[in-house]
Amino acid sequence: MMQIRLAGIGGQGVILAGVILGEAAAIEGLNVLQTQDYGSASRGGHSIADVIISKEPIYELMVTKADVLVALAQLGYDSTKEELKRDGILIVDTDLVKPDRDYIGAPFTHLAEENTGLALTVNMVALGYLVAKTGIVKKESVEEAIKRRVPKGTEDINVKAFRVGYEEGLK
Repeated sequence: MMQIRLAGIGGQGVILAGVILGEAAAIEGLNVLQTQDYGSASRGGHSIADVIISKEPIYELMVTKADVLVALAQLGYDSTKEELKRDGILIVDTDLVKPDRDYIGAPFTHLAEENTGLALTVNMVALGYLVAKTGIVKKESVEEAIKRRVPKGTEDINVKAFRVGYEEGLK
């Protein structure tokens, strides 16, 4: 079982990334639980997506101790860092998050802007990086889930952003 928490601020697409990761796991026949929590502000407030993926039945109702924490904003990191296991993997947007522990990551927002022209594809860049680093689901499953879940007409740019993050994660 792997417990994954994605944390950021409203407008970064954290919830959508969690839904897509969960759907990719379901496509592969894995058991999955996806929940979300966000502040009342549509932009700028906290935003958290939890995904639990397992081959076995899942009895947890929420992430209790994350194996992986993906933080796209300092607020997201600061408000959720205590839920990351001591030996867990911390993945951060290195331009926006300054953690107080060991981490891996890349400038996800910069990569999104540079490769797609849209900062709002940061969620797909981070998702690609996460999948490359953990191998929790197959790349192809995520791409299929992206095509199902993103707004019509944005499928190609979102898959492109995912692939940018995936390639960055393989480095």
